[in-house]
Amino acid sequence: MPALTSETSDAWLLETLERYEKPLLKYALGQCGDREMARDAVQDTFLSLATEVTKARPQNLSAWLFSVCRNRLIDVRRKQFRLVPLEDDHLERDFDGIPAPSERIETEEKNSALLRMVESLPERERELVRLKFQAGLSYREISEVTGITEGHVGYLLHHAVKDLREQWLKEGHER
Repeated sequence: MPALTSETSDAWLLETLERYEKPLLKYALGQCGDREMARDAVQDTFLSLATEVTKARPQNLSAWLFSVCRNRLIDVRRKQFRLVPLEDDHLERDFDGIPAPSERIETEEKNSALLRMVESLPERERELVRLKFQAGLSYREISEVTGITEGHVGYLLHHAVKDLREQWLKEGHER
């Protein structure tokens, strides 16, 4: 691979930051439940990328970013010896327009119910659901991030979604 110029590298890093910062923050926040810890992990991830890009750009950028972020969170958790549970008020929500208050309340209630249900899943399935639906990663990328085979990722996600759907309907929510 040809050497990257500083200008090319800086522009690429900025584009990457704009594209992946929010998904990484949502993923990290979902993993640790602590806004500052999530921000630190994402910042460390991009610092690692800035160092890595001077050598060569990672082949599968999204899988690389989520793997580095995940590993950073694991390292921090090991040092703290405790996990902080995710609370609904930690989630950052972006709205394009301003919905009616009743719509906003209904959406927040549904989101809260769904988050509670996701939190009831086993830890591994919870992480896979976040990587798939919050971060938008493919099964292959999730496999690279977690070290679980692609087929097993699909199997676990299928059962997690099935369990969530059954619980959703059991609690009286509509499809």
